[in-house]
Amino acid sequence: MKKLFILLAVSLLFFSACAQKEVIQDVSTVPAITQEQIVEGLNTFAFDFYNSITKQALENTFYSPLSISSALAMTYAGAEGETAKQMQQTLHYGPQDVSFHSQFANLIESLRVSEKSDFEMTIANAVWVQNNYKLQKNYLQIVKGKYLSEARGIDFISQPDASRETINEWVSDKTANRIHNLIPPNAINAMTRMILTNAVYFNAEWSHKFNPKMTRKESFYCMNGEIIETDMMYQRHYYQYSQTSDYQMLELTYKGYEYSMLIILPKNPGGLSKLNKRISCKDIAKHDNSKQQEDILVYLPKFRLETAYELNAYLMEMGMTDAFSQQADFSGMTGNKDLMISSIFHKAFIEVDEEKTEAAAATAVVMKLTAMAPSPVAPIEFRADHPFMFIIRNQKEKAILFMGQLTTPKAL
Repeated sequence: MKKLFILLAVSLLFFSACAQKEVIQDVSTVPAITQEQIVEGLNTFAFDFYNSITKQALENTFYSPLSISSALAMTYAGAEGETAKQMQQTLHYGPQDVSFHSQFANLIESLRVSEKSDFEMTIANAVWVQNNYKLQKNYLQIVKGKYLSEARGIDFISQPDASRETINEWVSDKTANRIHNLIPPNAINAMTRMILTNAVYFNAEWSHKFNPKMTRKESFYCMNGEIIETDMMYQRHYYQYSQTSDYQMLELTYKGYEYSMLIILPKNPGGLSKLNKRISCKDIAKHDNSKQQEDILVYLPKFRLETAYELNAYLMEMGMTDAFSQQADFSGMTGNKDLMISSIFHKAFIEVDEEKTEAAAATAVVMKLTAMAPSPVAPIEFRADHPFMFIIRNQKEKAILFMGQLTTPKAL
């Protein structure tokens, strides 16, 4: 049994001493946010980002909205003013108060499972702080109390390379050696004061494995008209299924039935671009309300994807602009408006075969100083021999962990 991971990291660089300031305002006039609203916000961001990242490029795409959103939630805890407002709107967070961070933490806790479960799901956080550097007490209460982050002293100023190696080793360890060199050379320097890291480990197999003996070479019809031979898995089984005039939607569950992969397959082999322009959380909700267990012939390619993105431009286009400028206000961290986000990097990996899904994702947010029913008679055929969209989500909360599109299967 192999592994599925999420990994995220937030790197914060700043300089001045911290004045005490209330970070999270508990405003009694604002209704408390619910966990359902947290999930709704996460999933809405997942689709917003998917629409942005697939707008121009018809290529393999894979990322973790949970990773990105979780990393930026810890950053949001220190945001103020217009910066906080833009982050809230872009990432579909709740109001900047205790209720939001408590419910976000509750969601993360709900994604964990007991040792008796049929799969493993663990989440680890760490806060790496420059030795003798003082952060705002209220901010630390949020990242340590709500996000359960370990606090570790480190020397960014005198030993930047050693610090980078230490954190990257922690990352590698928490992801079973799947993510290497998350923090690149020269990302840590004398201005670095704190780096926040988060890792999620998921270990599961398909609830109904594909028989390797049934896998055979078949054609896959790519977006550019190219036809490639790929290893196509096959099985016949009863699955949750729905369809519209434009696409088929199929759920493949993992062992324990708490997580699933949702595949959205355009009926037109060249229809992924059209699908991407209109797909949203509402379509997933319609599937959940109308799906039925059907007898399905499933043809699914084995595939392996590795992706890397710099997220600045995407998030700015989506409305989060001040955080990347000298107008940034992260004074909830330091008591001063001395920080802006320099870069946000995201890497992801996924491999799908007959037995399991294995994946990993990493996010780094680098901050720097500012200048300031009954079965049919015949089975339904679900032949994924052309580009499709896919989602890995929790079955109970419906929270999206991973999301992407496959346009060209890569050989395993």
